[in-house]
Parts: sequence; structure tokens; C-alpha cells
Amino acid sequence: MDSVVDLNRVEVYEVGASLITLLAYPREREEVWAQVHASLCSYALRIRSASEPDQTTVPQPIKPIYAFRLEQDISRDLRTLERRMRDRMIAGRMGIGFLKEAVTGRVPEGLKRLSINELAELVRDDAGYSEPENVEARIWRPSLPVIHLATALQVLLHLSDPQIGPIGYEALLLSRGVIELVIRTAEYHRVLFTKCRSLRLDPESLIRIRSP
Repeated sequence: MDSVVDLNRVEVYEVGASLITLLAYPREREEVWAQVHASLCSYALRIRSASEPDQTTVPQPIKPIYAFRLEQDISRDLRTLERRMRDRMIAGRMGIGFLKEAVTGRVPEGLKRLSINELAELVRDDAGYSEPENVEARIWRPSLPVIHLATALQVLLHLSDPQIGPIGYEALLLSRGVIELVIRTAEYHRVLFTKCRSLRLDPESLIRIRSP
């Protein structure tokens, strides 16, 4: 499955919202996906208005669905999104273990062996589950279609930009450079996952994120 993003045809924040929505809802119904995407776009516009107050009175094109999105709907969607993103970031931490093996050919330091169960044990406390099997069932498996996007964002969240500081979700919504970097990194990780000996993934099961 492919997900095509075109930064030359839509606003930057719309592409960023698409990436975040895809990460949180990789297999969700289209109507749910559209609602969350609209809430993120509306949220992005509010962030941009707060950071660029001189632009709030300048005429500019905007889709009414974003401008008239109800505050209560935005708050509801962002609360659910936050929980899902937390799960994806936990899955991303697990996925990085497999990426290290794909790059080095060795089991990452600190692990007896590389397995989903071992990695689930490492993140069990952060995930809030007492058994690693629950981490696998409720966090790892639902994240598989976008695990390469989760690992890409997990890596980039630990980087810093001299201008904006640590890269966060706001940068993913509003910065074209950050969005392009996430897409490139995710595609690189997708290739690495298919080469990992300890993780048998069907390449077609990973959503491919590409620009036209």
C-alpha cells in the first residue's frame, strides 16, 4: 500500500497532518481519518497564528472545514491522538532494536537475544502493562503497518535544530524540511526492516510513503 504526499499541491500543514494521522490511524475508516486530519489542520493553523500574529489579518487561502472545526471536536480528536501517538512511539523504540541489527548484523547491546518479547519487556513499564504479551498485542501489532514511520519519528524527536530546538509534533505540522526528512527516513527504515533477520515482515505490509 502506498501513501502519496505532495508538498507542491497542498499546504505544508496538510501534509504534516496526513503523516501524523497515518501514523496514529493506519487502518482506520476513511471518515474517522478525515475528521482527525481536519482537527490537526485546524490545530496547526492556530499554532501558526499564535507564532505569527502579524499574519492573522493578511488575506490567505484556507479551507472552511479547518476554519470552522469546533473546539470540542479538536480537543476530542487530539486527546485520542495523543494516546495513539504514545503507543506508536513505544513501538518505535522497539523497532529501533531491529533496525540496529539490520545495520550492524548484531544483537543490540543489553539484549540477550533480539525478539519482540525481549523488546516488549524493555518498554513494559512505559507502556503500562504488566505482561510483555500485552505490549505485543496492543501496541506492537497495531503499529506494524507504520512501524518505519514510528521509528523515523522516534529518531528525529531526539534531534535538535539550531533554530527551533528539539524537533516535535509542531515542527512536523509546520516545517517542510522536517516533513521531508521524516519521509526520507521512514522510507530508509522501511527498506532496513525488510532486511532484518530477526523480524519477518512482508514488505507489502508496510505502508510506503512517497512523494510523486
